[in-house]
This record gives sequence, structure tokens and C-alpha cells, in this order.
Amino acid sequence: MEERLEEPVTLADIAAVAGLSPHHFHRIFRAVVGESPKAHLRRLRLERAVYRLKVSSDTVLDIALESGFATPETFTRAFVRRFELSPSEYRGMVRAYREYVDVAQQSKTFEGFTAKTPLTLRFDFDAAPVWVERTPEWHLLVLRHRGYGGVGIGHPSLDPWKQLREFATASGIPHESDRLVGITRDDPYVVGEDQIRFDAALLIPGPVDPPRPFSCRTMPAQMCVVHRHTGGAEEIAKTFAAVGVQWMPSEGWRLRCASSFEVHHVDRPVAGAARISHTHAYVPLEHRQHTHPEGAP
Repeated sequence: MEERLEEPVTLADIAAVAGLSPHHFHRIFRAVVGESPKAHLRRLRLERAVYRLKVSSDTVLDIALESGFATPETFTRAFVRRFELSPSEYRGMVRAYREYVDVAQQSKTFEGFTAKTPLTLRFDFDAAPVWVERTPEWHLLVLRHRGYGGVGIGHPSLDPWKQLREFATASGIPHESDRLVGITRDDPYVVGEDQIRFDAALLIPGPVDPPRPFSCRTMPAQMCVVHRHTGGAEEIAKTFAAVGVQWMPSEGWRLRCASSFEVHHVDRPVAGAARISHTHAYVPLEHRQHTHPEGAP
């Protein structure tokens, strides 16, 4: 479901993957996840729509159709029920704040971007370093964590990565020990604490086929805005949010509708436990030669 949000997924399709009847699967899914498959899918689509409204110039119609709604009207009604404001009102709030930032913040055009494809960021560069980086393809050994209790925001615990490292070592899987990857699947300003999906991950040299609850995923090579996170772990959500609203793309460059992620750089002293020395927050970018006109409300 997570990987096919833009596709028409039915209960029968999902139940078939699980090898269960639709009725039995529906009952088990609701007991484990806390909501029905239909409600879960709609919630994920609406939450992704919020991000699309924030980072893209796609019309409300395009976003509604990609989110599985037949018309902008049904999409707007569902959006208002979920977030208590319309898609137009939300986009207007973000646009107004960006107009303020455009005037108030410094700007920098990054080297490596030609006059044909420039990328200009407006940000408080003195407060925290911001740069653009093309990451290579990464193979990741992943452990899913639900909620931010124990990891990430407010809880700088290394326990999930410790579990990953112990499994990788016991299974003979080579892995990096000085970088820990955390993938934020949901916006903590939009999604409830108990529904947050957070993936702890280790960098590995190639694909593997681990048993549950571990999994292997490939993160494609991509261009990212990178923000040096300087606060405590409880502040990292603010860092991601700042990148999302305080930067100004140009000539088709924009934030991509993909999961943000963090890379924790680890110090390993001779004596004592490993500790996080600093963290970089990555927000994926994409370049489009022709963006959609802003036509829908």
C-alpha cells in the first residue's frame, strides 16, 4: 500500500498478497494497525497530498486524482475533514510564508548549477549550514519503528540501530558503523505520534534478503538539500520543516515528494558507548523543465 499510493488498490488485491480472504485480512489488519485498510490508505494519500501542496506547483486537480479521488470536490471535502482547512487555504498559508522568507532571508546560488538550471536557496545561512548534495545509490538494511518513542525526535536512542548491527554481525552482512540512516516516512506535524513510521537503517554494500522484521531497500541516487542539524534530537522535525518552507527553488527545481531522511554521524571512542556527534537532514529535490501552471484553487 505504501509503495502504490497512486494506484487503485483494492481490499482483494492486498488480501491476496497476504494469502488471506478479504474478510479475514480486514479483521487482522484493523486489529494490528488500528484502522481499516481503506481508512489507512486514504490517510496516507491525504498526508502525501499535504506534502505535494507544500512542495509542488501541481494543481489541486492533479493532486486529487493522484490521491485516488474522482474529483477535486471529493478531495477537498476529505481534506477539510482531516485537516480542518481546504487545500487552497493550506497552500495559501505556505505561499504567504515563502513570500516573507523571500524578502527576509539571504540567498545563494549553488556552484555546479548553470544559468540554464540554477538552484537558489534563501535561508539563514549563518544560523546553520545548508548545501546541495547528490547522494549515490544506497542499499539499506532496515528496521521499521512505529512512533518516535525511543528514536529520532526527542529520543536520541541508538537501540534500533543496535538491533540492526547485532543482526548484521550475526548474519555476516557487512555494514557501515560510522553512519546511521533514519528515514522519516511521515510528517510529525501532520501525523499522530502513534502513527509515525520511522525506518532505522544501516548502509550495506548490496541487496540482501533478511527475515522479518528486517528488510532491505534501495534508495536511488538523488539530489538533496542538506541541512546541518545543530539542535537536539527533539528539534530535528523543525529542521525538516524549515527546509520545506524556507527555501526558494528556481527554473524547475523543487522539493521532491519523497521521504526525507537523516544521517547520524557516530563517534566511537576507545572506551564507552557510541554516540551521535552530528546529524545531517536530507530533503530530496527534483528538476522539471516544465512545471504545471498554477490553475486550480
